Amino acid sequence: NVQLIDTNEGFPAFLATLRNHAAFAKIDAQLTDDLQLDAGVRYEKGDMAVSPTQVFADTPITGNDTRLNNDYWLPAATLTWQLQDDMQVRFNASKTIARPQFRELIFQFYFDPETNRTYRGNPNLQDSTLTNAEARYEWYFARDQRVSVAGFYKKIKNPIETFSSFSDNTVVSSFANAPEATLYGAEVELQKYFPLEGLGNASW
Repeated sequence: NVQLIDTNEGFPAFLATLRNHAAFAKIDAQLTDDLQLDAGVRYEKGDMAVSPTQVFADTPITGNDTRLNNDYWLPAATLTWQLQDDMQVRFNASKTIARPQFRELIFQFYFDPETNRTYRGNPNLQDSTLTNAEARYEWYFARDQRVSVAGFYKKIKNPIETFSSFSDNTVVSSFANAPEATLYGAEVELQKYFPLEGLGNASW
């Protein structure tokens, strides 16, 4: 006495492809005894396509294909200043990209069992571009032991965000590009080893 209803019988499957061509050039330069520069650039051309697939013979496909065909120049550079043999400061800057997932680009519903929510893709999504910068101080005071302090900054154009709305009293989540986002922060890391071989013989 169980009835199954497919609420998305139009095109519950899709075909997705990503073809990516890239080339990069890099240079390592020892500017002085204390300064080292690693710099390069990557050119990337990506063709991403998502198309609905007809599953039921009596139900035509109503969705349109989605295609993102973009190319990018992505430079990166790291400048390392060797203060001492066991101490250095690094400055890094780069540009990167983030592409939408395939299922985020197709206008159809899917259920996520991890969040117990229904999602629907958005064919109008665009790639996100990121500008990254970081400064980090590192002190390797012993083998495999270190202290590092860092600050980072990220500026994201067209970040992909999740939003929710109601459809027939059902919460449906989808995706959209926000105009811009800025992230910044700091982190401290300490790695230290302590000998424990005599701990079991110690008097408590």
